[in-house]
Amino acid sequence: MNIIERYLWKSVLFSILITWLSLVMLDSFFAFLGEIGDVGQNNNYGNLQALYYILMGAPRRLYDYFPTATLIGSLLGLGNLAANSELTAMRAAGVAIRQIVSMTLKLGLVLALMVFVLGEWVAPRTEQIANSFKLQMQQKQLAVGVQGTWIKDGERIINIGKLWSEKKLENITIYQIDQQQGRIASITRAASAEREAGTWIMRQVERQTLRNDGITPETYAELREDKLIPEQVLTIAAVKPNQLAAQELAEFIAHQRANDLSSGRFEQAFWQHFTTPLSTLVMLIIAAPFVFGFQRNAGAGQRIFIGILIGIAFFLFNRILGNMGIVYGIPPLVAATLPLLLFLTGGLWMLRRVR
Repeated sequence: MNIIERYLWKSVLFSILITWLSLVMLDSFFAFLGEIGDVGQNNNYGNLQALYYILMGAPRRLYDYFPTATLIGSLLGLGNLAANSELTAMRAAGVAIRQIVSMTLKLGLVLALMVFVLGEWVAPRTEQIANSFKLQMQQKQLAVGVQGTWIKDGERIINIGKLWSEKKLENITIYQIDQQQGRIASITRAASAEREAGTWIMRQVERQTLRNDGITPETYAELREDKLIPEQVLTIAAVKPNQLAAQELAEFIAHQRANDLSSGRFEQAFWQHFTTPLSTLVMLIIAAPFVFGFQRNAGAGQRIFIGILIGIAFFLFNRILGNMGIVYGIPPLVAATLPLLLFLTGGLWMLRRVR
């Protein structure tokens, strides 16, 4: 890495980080204000608990806002260099525009890798912890921990190892309580459970009935239950697609396809694990024409305004197309990559016009 590249990286990275943190802190502040409405409704959920919930959700906000922060930050970083005639000096020294863009894209590759790690291993885990914590504070009949989801339903205590969706559960254990005698009446374990036509089908079921004179074991290949767990609790505790890593999403999608079940939302989330980091590079390409072209003499306010507009357009187009893909059956790969390709094409077209 030469001196010019190192200096360019330093200027652009500093602006991106400042913009990134500013966006996340602003969004976290408004999110905290939104949580105040839930504070006080339950003695367990106060201001400190709400603050902890917001802090644990910060990695998800960092992941979501990074493409926009990259665009605005690169506009500011490169724009400041242009305003101080430093880019002009670089070009006078024989550094072409393509070389400057190439240097920033190298930085983008490093940032894209960092964002991928954040979205794959950090954000899903912390968001799940945040949601689980809030559920534990607000729901008396529901608790979520490292051992899965625990639900109290009348005289039953249910543990679910993995709650994939509102129609698929794994590693279920049901403890039936005999309140009159003050002991466990039976323990039922199932490897999985799926809901079909309003009925739960538990598979690979083992049941142990505890009696005064001993334990009676029973084994079933399948066992049907009309009401396995309360519907409202199931809706609250179900895993959301953005809470899963790409590997977990791939496993779930394979299961859904094998059973002829819908997996559109999960396929959309799977491809976004890869398109979101790549959008970092696209934002850097889009920023270059505005700095080297007609925005050379623009102020910081104009660059921020342009960056916000493009960022909002990309976010809305990405979200709208994703929802339309699920409703109208557009292939998830197309719905996830089309906004990226369109903005990339536009950025390259504008970059070619720069002299």
